[in-house]
Amino acid sequence: MLDEYFIKTSVLRILKEIKNNERYFKKRSDLSLDSFISISNEAALYIFYDALYKYKIIIDDEFLFDDYLDQIEKLYRKLDNFEDIKYGINKLICSSLITKLDVRDPESKEGKEKIIKHVYDKYIRNGYFIHGFNYTYIDDIKKNGFTPEVYENYYDRFIEVNNIFEKYNCSNIINKDFNSKDVYFTDDLVMGCFYSNYAPLFYYKFLFNEEAFGNRIRKDNCLISEYNEIIRHLKRFMNNNNFSVDDKKYILDLVEDEYKLLHRKNNKISLLLVRRDRIFSKDAKEIDFLNDKNDLYEVVDRMLSSKYNNLEFNEFISKDDFKILELDCYYDIEMEKKKVKKEEEKLLKKQKEVNDDFSNRYGNVSLFLLLGALFISLGVIIMIINILRG
Repeated sequence: MLDEYFIKTSVLRILKEIKNNERYFKKRSDLSLDSFISISNEAALYIFYDALYKYKIIIDDEFLFDDYLDQIEKLYRKLDNFEDIKYGINKLICSSLITKLDVRDPESKEGKEKIIKHVYDKYIRNGYFIHGFNYTYIDDIKKNGFTPEVYENYYDRFIEVNNIFEKYNCSNIINKDFNSKDVYFTDDLVMGCFYSNYAPLFYYKFLFNEEAFGNRIRKDNCLISEYNEIIRHLKRFMNNNNFSVDDKKYILDLVEDEYKLLHRKNNKISLLLVRRDRIFSKDAKEIDFLNDKNDLYEVVDRMLSSKYNNLEFNEFISKDDFKILELDCYYDIEMEKKKVKKEEEKLLKKQKEVNDDFSNRYGNVSLFLLLGALFISLGVIIMIINILRG
């Protein structure tokens, strides 16, 4: 759906800037994923994807795109709060639409109605709800369609792990009904990206269970380099509660198997896009927005802002009834491997410096001690020889 944008040099340049410039990691946001993971590093990237997505759905005009992109870049440089950036993007969508539809007086009743009806038709009536899923399952979904909660998983083993925790009077450690077939859709592409990156959410909530494990590791980017640190907290928890060797092994084996399953492919954001009326028919009506007396930009912002983050759904969707959007994730597995390797090299270099320093300080002393011991030994031998000779 967005492929035509990702081949543009200007888009690729901005993507590279967002992924590699720390200033985008420091912008503020009050958003969180299911009150669990606070949005930070990845937010700038996912909001940029959202800006492209909204433009494609609502505007889709090649001649207006370059100017729209320039304005997006200015927003990123000027504003320090992600909420302000999202609001600014929605205003830019409105401005681009005024130009596209050649609306001379956007605040007139006719002009305002024309804009609102277009946004409603493109983004709501014929728009999409989004389900973020783990990239591991993308080939199966493309081939067989989407059946909620029916894919390769270790649910039977997780149920057994729950039983093990209860045996040690530790309840609600893994908070999920493994017999439920419900999955969740959102109307916000940004949240869809986060859900995809942390799918299945119950697994990461289990690993980052701060209340149970005292795990205070940062929860905004589940990187491979942090895996051993995450497991350390779980191991300590089991040791403190006197888990048997077999029970600890069963739990740790499952945690590792699930992690390998979820990282079978290089991480990517994978989004299932389904028409809104297929998931949920009770939506805001066009008339609600037409009757809104606020400024046009405020009305459009309300239309484009998220209203549903956890829509339950449990029906099969054929492959002809959805689109799949694949996006690069902020987390780059190869980049992370290089980072780990660099840290290892730094550690080895430091160790070598310590060893060299030790040798420089004590090597000469050791040599003198050896020579002294040798001379003493020779002296003793000569003295013994003289005594024997009388």
